[in-house]
Amino acid sequence: METGVLFPLSSFPSNYGIGDLGENAYKVIDLLEKNGADYLQILPFHPSTQANSPYRAVSTYAGDEIYINLDYLVADGLLDSVPEFYPDAIKVPYDKVRKFKRTYLLKAYENFKFTEDYYNFLKKCPWVLDYAIFCTFATVNNSYDWASWPDEFKKYPQEHQVNLTKYSKEIGYYQFVQYIFFNQWFKLKKYANDKGIKIIGDMPFYVDHGSVEVWLDNKSFLLDGIGYPTSVAGVPPDYFSPTGQYWGNPIYDWQYLEKNDFRFWIERIGWASEIFDITRIDHFRAFDSYWDIPASAKTAMEGKWQYAPGYALFDKIYETLGDVELVAEDLGYLRPEVIELKDHYHLKGMKVFQFMLNDGYDNLENSFFYSGTHDNETIKGWISGLNEEDIYKLKAIVDDDLPLNEAILKFCLQSDASDVIIPIWDLLEVDNDQRFNTPGVVNDTNWTYRVANIDDVTKAMELFKNLSK
Repeated sequence: METGVLFPLSSFPSNYGIGDLGENAYKVIDLLEKNGADYLQILPFHPSTQANSPYRAVSTYAGDEIYINLDYLVADGLLDSVPEFYPDAIKVPYDKVRKFKRTYLLKAYENFKFTEDYYNFLKKCPWVLDYAIFCTFATVNNSYDWASWPDEFKKYPQEHQVNLTKYSKEIGYYQFVQYIFFNQWFKLKKYANDKGIKIIGDMPFYVDHGSVEVWLDNKSFLLDGIGYPTSVAGVPPDYFSPTGQYWGNPIYDWQYLEKNDFRFWIERIGWASEIFDITRIDHFRAFDSYWDIPASAKTAMEGKWQYAPGYALFDKIYETLGDVELVAEDLGYLRPEVIELKDHYHLKGMKVFQFMLNDGYDNLENSFFYSGTHDNETIKGWISGLNEEDIYKLKAIVDDDLPLNEAILKFCLQSDASDVIIPIWDLLEVDNDQRFNTPGVVNDTNWTYRVANIDDVTKAMELFKNLSK
C-alpha cells in the first residue's frame, strides 16, 4: 500500500495569504517524507476568473501566477523586498492577494533580463505564447468572453489580423510569469521526487468556454456560428444536487476529435504527464457517456446521455505517449461500460469512505481510497450529520477505541486498498465550517480553506503517521 495526503497548493501556509511554491512548500514535502507518506495530491493550479475555481480555468496548461513565491524573486535580485500580506489568514482572500502579487510581479518583470533558459522554455512550451496573447486580448477587451470580442481579436487564431507589436510588453509579462511559475514548480517537484514523494495532479475533464483552448480550437467543441456553446456539460440529479449540476462548459465535438487523432487530448495529457507524476482525471465517466445539456436549459435536468469514443481515445493516448500514469475518478452512478473501459486499460479508480457506509467496504484492491475528496464534507462534519442507526453501524465497522473521526482515518490507512489518500482537513479534524468545496454552489467560501501555520501541518502529519501503524 502507498499512502498520501490531499493538500491543495492554495491551502499551504505562507507569508502571503495563499499557499505558494516557497519555503513552506518544501517543509510540507519534508513532513510527508518524515511521516511515511508516498504521495502529495494537489488540485488544479490553473488561473481562474470564476469564483476562484480552477475547474473553470483560463488555461488548462498555465500555472496561476498567484502561486509564485515572491521571496525567491527577492533572492534572484528581481525585487528589493516584499512585506508580509495576510500570513495568518485561514481563508484565502483571493482578490486581495491577486492584486498584491500582481504589483510585485510587474516590478520583477521590469527588472528581468531575458536569458537563454527563458528562451528555451518558450521554445519547449509553445502554448505559452498563445496563453499570453489570449490574456492580453482579454485585458484589452475587458472580458475573457472571447466570442464577444471584435472580430480581429476573436478570429486572431485563424486570421492573425492584430499587430502584436502594439501589445509586446503585455504579452511579455504573461510569458514571464509562466517562466517563473514553472521554474519554481519543477524545482519543487524534483525536490519531492528526490525525497521519494510522487505528486498527483488533477485534470478537469472539461475546459471553460472563456479559455485559450476553446478560443484557439473552435472545431473541437460544439459551438454556434458566433462562438457560443450549443450544448453544455453537467450531471443529472445526484448525491450533491436534486436538480443536477449545470456546469456550463462547452461539450466536445467527438467526431472532429476522432478525425483529428484526438490531438487536443494527446497534447493535454502529455503536458500533465510532464508536470505531475500521476494525473487524476476528474469525471472519467464522460469518456464513455456524458450528460449533454442544451445551452438554453434552465437546469441540468433537461439534459440527455450521449456517448464518447473512449476506447479509440485511450488507444491513441498509449500509442502516442506510452505508459502515462492516470487515475480515473469513477464515482457516482455509473453504467457498467464505464468500469469496463477503466479496467480495460488497467486504470486505478477511486473509492470514498463517506459514500460506502451502506454498501460495505469491499473491492478496494485496485483503488485510491479516500476518507473524502475536496467535494465532500469533512469527516468530522459528515459524522455530525449521521443518525443514530448510521453511527451504530459506523462504530461496528471501524471497531476502535479512538475518537470516531480518527478511527475512520485509521480504517482507511490500514485497509486493503492499493493506495490511500487523506485530506489535510480531515487530519486536522476541522468541521464543515471549513469545508473545502460544496459542488454546484457559488459562494465566498469554496476553495478558500487554508492552513495558516506550518506547525498545524506538523501536527496533522504526526497523526497521519500514528494512524498508519
